[in-house]
Amino acid sequence: MNHQKHSRTGRPTAIALAVAALATHGMAAAQQGAGAAAPAAQDASVVVVTGFRASLNSALNTKKNSDGIVDVIKAEDIAKFPDANLAESLQRVPGVALARGDGGEGKQITVRGLNAGFTRVRINGIEGVAATGSSDINGSTNRSRGFDFSVFASELFNSLEVRKTSEASVEEGSLGATVDLRTARPFDFKGRTVSLGAQASHNTLTEKTQPRLTGLLSDRWDTRYGKFGALISGAYAKRRAMEEGYEGVELLSASADGGFCAPLGASQNPASSAVKGIDAANCGFGVPRSGSLAAWNDVMGRLDDYGGTVAAPPGGSGAYHPRIPRYRRSQTDYERTGLTGALQWRPSPATDVNLDLMYGKFENRRYDNYISAISFGRTLAQANGKPQTSIVDAHFDENGSWDYGKFNGVDIRTEGLLDVYTTTFKQHVLSGSHKFTDRLKVNFLHGTSDSELDEPMRATVQFDAPNVNGFSFDFRDNRNVPTLNFGIDVSDPNNFTFAPQEADGTLHGQFVGRYLNTRNKLKTTEINGSWEIDDHLTARLGVSKRTNTWTNFEIGSGGNGLALPAGVSLASLTRQITGFGSGLGGSGVPTSWTAVDLDKLRAVYDIECHCAAVPGSQYNVLGQANRAVEEKIDALYGMVDFNYELAGITWRGNVGVRGAETKATSTALINANGVLVPNVVTKKYRDWLPALNLTAQLPRDVFLRFSAGKTLSRPEYVDLAPSATVAPFAQSVSIGNAELDPIRARTYDLQAEWYYDRNAMVSVGVFRKEIDSFIQTVSDRAVYSSLGLPDALLLGGGCSLTGGTPGCPTLPSTTVVVSRKVNTPGGPLNGLEFNLQAPFNFLPGQWSNFGLLANYTYVKSKITYITRVDNPVTSTNEQLTVTDNFTGLSPRAANLTLYYEDPKFSARVSAAHRSSYLLAVLGDVQGHDNTTVDPSTNIDFSISYNLTPQLRLSFEGQNLTDEALRYGRDSARNDTLLYVHSGRSFVLGLNYKF
Repeated sequence: MNHQKHSRTGRPTAIALAVAALATHGMAAAQQGAGAAAPAAQDASVVVVTGFRASLNSALNTKKNSDGIVDVIKAEDIAKFPDANLAESLQRVPGVALARGDGGEGKQITVRGLNAGFTRVRINGIEGVAATGSSDINGSTNRSRGFDFSVFASELFNSLEVRKTSEASVEEGSLGATVDLRTARPFDFKGRTVSLGAQASHNTLTEKTQPRLTGLLSDRWDTRYGKFGALISGAYAKRRAMEEGYEGVELLSASADGGFCAPLGASQNPASSAVKGIDAANCGFGVPRSGSLAAWNDVMGRLDDYGGTVAAPPGGSGAYHPRIPRYRRSQTDYERTGLTGALQWRPSPATDVNLDLMYGKFENRRYDNYISAISFGRTLAQANGKPQTSIVDAHFDENGSWDYGKFNGVDIRTEGLLDVYTTTFKQHVLSGSHKFTDRLKVNFLHGTSDSELDEPMRATVQFDAPNVNGFSFDFRDNRNVPTLNFGIDVSDPNNFTFAPQEADGTLHGQFVGRYLNTRNKLKTTEINGSWEIDDHLTARLGVSKRTNTWTNFEIGSGGNGLALPAGVSLASLTRQITGFGSGLGGSGVPTSWTAVDLDKLRAVYDIECHCAAVPGSQYNVLGQANRAVEEKIDALYGMVDFNYELAGITWRGNVGVRGAETKATSTALINANGVLVPNVVTKKYRDWLPALNLTAQLPRDVFLRFSAGKTLSRPEYVDLAPSATVAPFAQSVSIGNAELDPIRARTYDLQAEWYYDRNAMVSVGVFRKEIDSFIQTVSDRAVYSSLGLPDALLLGGGCSLTGGTPGCPTLPSTTVVVSRKVNTPGGPLNGLEFNLQAPFNFLPGQWSNFGLLANYTYVKSKITYITRVDNPVTSTNEQLTVTDNFTGLSPRAANLTLYYEDPKFSARVSAAHRSSYLLAVLGDVQGHDNTTVDPSTNIDFSISYNLTPQLRLSFEGQNLTDEALRYGRDSARNDTLLYVHSGRSFVLGLNYKF
């Protein structure tokens, strides 16, 4: 508790550091300016703006001159924000909120409440996809269309543009926004330019200081063949990121997975079994029925799934408990390398040719270590889990949350996961333009983006301590991070086992391995022409051909615990997690525990060979996970740009239509009784997408913009893959759906902007998206033979489908529960945006070097979610629905930056806030209506000083308040599903430019 108080006391101090620097330097500069004579030769009409202010001004001019609703960040802007990567730079844009990955670094963005899958990212004019991995609760491997910005350093780009409205000339596919990223080109600079930067980054949780390096070399020449330019830039960062905290993994009802061991005096559960040692007095060998009858009745007598009370336990669902209560430390060591190259040739004023090259490599080694109680997530058949666990004591808070529980017969587990993965991104784009006449211009573009996520190792090893008495979880003092008393000394390796499974089903550890490769290759070729009909009208035509290819390949292996060779003890295969729990609060969090040492274990058994050489190992190509989707998209558009004066008002904009035909070929391997059978489905659809952008330039630099259009967002690749898996004992089937239609919508925007002063702007706008359909998972009942799947999927263990012995649990004529993605009714999304860019020009002297950036977005949507189609009681199809916001949508998001800049000194404090949002809608099927993410506010600062005109010293701070990430389960109970924090980061750097 003392540490927590010290941490809270230190937060204002860290923030005040940057504020004090702004204020102190501003006062000194103002006093100095007040006593100094103004230069006599200075022309009052000439304003020289450089650095951060210059980038803001440039971005503002781009926004002002656009036809649609566009927000821009320019190079100096990016470089001078304290941002680790592009996503953290983009969160400053109105309507953009950040989703963070492991270690707290920005990973993906939502735009106007729509998650990353609805936003397309183009790099140098062509679409790109970059995917990485993450811990299980943060989504594991990214197989979606969502772009992981953590792959790239922000220094590699000189312009970020977020286009929130559609235009006929802009490629379709985005429902949220189109984000355009552009790397630097030599003609962006006046002549030879050299820039070198070196930074040292320190994190308070990892307590490591590591490097970040950047460099750029650009030059241009005038020759007899025209103007040439060449540029190369690079960025390298090495960092250790860490997360520490608590996970519940899932919240389950007391009756789930066979329920708890019933105490003496209650109806017997589980039923007697001689093999497992279960009888009227025992729930297993060495596991007596030692629970409290009063606690059992209290737990099991709680509300059932539908909110009804039960007359006597165990007739209802009972209270809800964490499936696997555990502490976690995730440590990620990564290296991020990025290179860009550009060649430009301008043989004449009428012709330009550009070649842009880009390479990125994001290498990660993530170590996840857990200490957990595993019984609560195990069935009797799996590993003698929960039905052998007795409830000794229980307490509930006023919301019905089970906030304290004590148990006997609990399996304790120490688990280690090493995830090694590398994302490699390669791109080349050849583009150019030529003016045939003063009025006729043609431009072309051809390029390929190739992103590959390769995961040679994802190894998980678990050591177990079965049937421990005295385990407890206690949320009463801290609702976010409970005290977990494991009942044994978890720092002693001799308390754990790693051995083969016993005859009664007791587990003594497991191991799981995986190799994965997922790849996105996108190729684009387009040609566009424009013809100025007169001074007011320009006709534009274009055609494009795109091919998007996504592939996913996986191999899995694993088995139960292994017999250790003579002379090998568990102590020789482990290490210690130390120093855990700083900043989590509470006195019951263990500071250390026994952890798996994978290298030592592999020296005894090479469990990562993915082969049958390991005793008891099961090795297989994961058929349902090996799939591919190829999209061929042919598009054309026609549009007219217009510019007229009418009633003293300038009216400009564009109107047009885009046609796109998509042919999607989806493939998946289906494991039919050990034989991999390819399943191939082709779907074709065509869309006509009109778009209008109208801007009225009113007096006093007021701009009124209106945009309307139709747009679409294509289904996720992983949902299109026609994979299929069958759980024959549960009589359930999960299948992909290659027949999914895209999500289509009509969009409307109205925005007013007032450029009320030099480099200043205030705007307010409203927007509406009428979404025709949504894509979600539903479950219904159908006869297996009607699904078009091979009967061989039902075979296993030598069972017969023709009435022989033994019979299969599921037959072709069996009615099964089918889970699949389907198109469901959509709904409206409405929002409001406010944006302010306010240099303090009205203040005297050097005080005018201060300024403010602020924006606020409010969004509300209404989507109908199907929560269940099948009724488990009547075994019929019966649709249940709930209406809620889009998942990932924060109703409120805001950014605030206070800055100061003069020719030598610059400082900024920035705050980014997003309100709570839905992570998943569950609809009370499991006794919870949703999973939410708590609101968050991240505060950063940046200070720099020009030691010389070429040399700049900088100091930055990120996540000054050590903002935690928390997931809550169920709107009434708000049980903690996840709570982690990642520490504060500080960066000291030097940049030399000439």
